[in-house]
Order: sequence, then C-alpha cells, then structure tokens
Amino acid sequence: MAPHLSHVVASVGTRLTLGAYPLLFMLAFGWAFGKDAFDTAAAASNWANYLGVLLLSGFVLVPPAVARLGLNSDSADDRAVIRDHIALERVLLALGVLVALVLGLMVDRAFPSIASQAGGLLQLWFSLLAVLALTQIPMTLWLGVAQAAGGYVAALSMVVASRALALAVVAAAPIAGAGPTVALAASVAVVVVAQWLLMRMARATLERIAPGVLHQAGHPRSVLRKNLSAGIVVVVATLVTIVPVSIVGRVLPDEVGHAYAVVTLANAVVALIVAAFFPFSLTLAAQTRQPAALRRYCVKVASAALLITAGLIAIAWLAYPVCSALVPSCHAGLFMVGSLVVLGAGIRVGSLGPYHAGLYMGHPHYALLSVTAEGITVVALTWWLLGDWSLYALGAAFVAGGILRVAVAFMAELRLLAKQAR
Repeated sequence: MAPHLSHVVASVGTRLTLGAYPLLFMLAFGWAFGKDAFDTAAAASNWANYLGVLLLSGFVLVPPAVARLGLNSDSADDRAVIRDHIALERVLLALGVLVALVLGLMVDRAFPSIASQAGGLLQLWFSLLAVLALTQIPMTLWLGVAQAAGGYVAALSMVVASRALALAVVAAAPIAGAGPTVALAASVAVVVVAQWLLMRMARATLERIAPGVLHQAGHPRSVLRKNLSAGIVVVVATLVTIVPVSIVGRVLPDEVGHAYAVVTLANAVVALIVAAFFPFSLTLAAQTRQPAALRRYCVKVASAALLITAGLIAIAWLAYPVCSALVPSCHAGLFMVGSLVVLGAGIRVGSLGPYHAGLYMGHPHYALLSVTAEGITVVALTWWLLGDWSLYALGAAFVAGGILRVAVAFMAELRLLAKQAR
C-alpha cells in the first residue's frame, strides 16, 4: 500500500529541517557574531558531530515494528524489538556522555590554530553542542516512533517550530546585548526542550498502540548485534560527512566554516531525498520477493535522487545573483564548490534503494561495501588535493566518491540482494 501523500510531504519537511538546521544556524551565528565566531562554532560543531556515530543504525528496526503494531498485529516480537531498543537507547546515551568527555579533551588538539585564537571558547562551545548532539540519540528513536504511528504532521510542527525559535534567539542576541556563548546556550536549550516534548508525545502514542510496552524491561543485548551490523555502515559513512571538514580545519583553518557549510548543505540534500523515500521503505515487501521488481525500485530511487539534486543545484544558481549582491562571501568559487559537493551527495544517494532493501531483508551490512569505497575515496582525495585545490578538493572528492558508491551498490550489493530474493 502506498503511503499517504501528506505523510511523504511531512517526512520530507521534517528531515529537511533537521538536515538544514545546522547550516542555517551556523550562517545565522556567523552573521550575528562575525567570521571568527563562525569558524570556531563550525569547528566545535564538526567535532561534536562525531558523537553521531553512537546512533549506530539510527534505530531503523523500530519504525517497521511500530507500523505493524499500528495495524493491530500486537506481535510479541514487535513489542520486544521496541522494548529492547528503548533500553539500548539509554545505554548509548550513557556511553555518549563518556565519549563526549574524551572528545572535549581532544578538541583543542584537533583544531590547534582555531583553539589558540579562540582561547577557551572552542572547548566551551563544543561542550554545549555536544549536549545537542547527544540528545539526537533519543530524538531519533522517538521521532521514528512518532512517524511510524502516523504522527508525521505533529512531529514536523514540533521540529520546525523549535528550530525557528532557536534561529530567532541567535538573530536577536546582539540586539539584546547577549554574547555568542549565551546565544549558543539558549538556542541549544530551546531545541533540547522541544525534543523532550516530542519524546513525551511519542511515548504517549506508543502506549496507546501497545499498552504496557513501556513498563516492561528491555534487553539491549538482544538487538545490539543487528544495530552494530548496520551501525558499522554509519561509522564508515562518517568518513564522508565529518572527517573532510576536520581535515580542512587542520590544513586550512580559515576555510573550516565554509567547508562545514557546504558539507552540511549536502547533508541537508541527502536528508531531503532520504525522507522522501522513507514512507516507501516501509512498504518494500513485494519488491524484495522478485529480483526484477527490486532492481526497478532501486533504479527509480537513483533516478529520482539525481533529478532532485540537479533541480536544487539549478535553483541555487538562479538565486546566485541575489546572494552575491547581498552577502559578500557568496562568491562564484564557493558556489561552485557547493554545487560539486551537493552533486556528489546526490549521486551517493542513488545507492539508497539497495540500502533500503538490505535493511528490509535483514542484510544492512551489505552496504558496507559501497560506503567503505566512498569513504576512503573522499578522505584520500580531500587530503591529497586540498593543498593545491583548496576547497575544490572537497567537490572533486565528493563527486568521485558518490560515483564509486553507486557503482558498487548496483554491481555488488544489489546482486547479493537479488540472490536472496529468489
């Protein structure tokens, strides 16, 4: 059964907001407090993003279980999956606090030039942004629960409203005489409170669908293996989304803010495309039974991803004259770098079809083949070309990595999945 159009639109809106917010926040922060604050905040945010590794697979097994319970299946296995993941989320959050403490001790060494200029601000801002990063662990779990239970619009409203308020806080801070640290702390607090409210709403919904499920003890070990299997893919994928910015911050510290901005923009595009196909990924039963149908689904996703990406790049260049007239840093070179990075990210998402099928069929580790190939390519090319090509190295690395990932996904992973479908 095809998902309701409003669910698709709301899913896209939610994921797009989550993906675009870090970029919008950083641009607003730089506009309010200047280039030095922009670069320092970008470095702190990039380092805090390493905590996202603890999301493992992003609790991808939970939404299908909730969706099945919502159809009155009342399966004991689905109840166990949800209970065990709630317990796992608590373990990961506790572990995340320890990891954040270790990362906090290393941030000055990771960005020595920025740390020497910013004094203690880099470590302090990392601590604030680490709090926000850690709250993404429970938020991801409960957002999936809320959406799978049909609460797409309510989740969208809460996500958009909180982040709009956080941006308003940053923009108003200089007018109110508040400094950058106060503005950063206040914006983090707004988002964290909203995520707590989302969790409360999702818990109430889950209790209505599956009464008593929240009052039984979970066993995180029982789902840890499956999450680690998919989580290895997520860990390797951070090579593409986090490590290149860290390299820029160390080699070209004056460009770390711009690098963070273009990579975050690419992540927002990826979030948009992933969200558009999220409701469809819950309806893959028919396609995974027939190799031909599975390949058609994967080709459809890849074609749509490339089409959406090309359209967004075209729109961006149409808006370029306005941007360059209003913002001095909005120059053609940076726009070209951003276009290449976004193009590479869009090509990469062409592998989403095989990844969806792998998750649905219980083989998420198949994606490790393409993710590893892409990650090594992006990091190696960025490191190799950065000195001579400056930020253009990011663009070249993303395009090459994206092409390689799609090629491996279709030639190797899809072939493995097709054998399982027979």
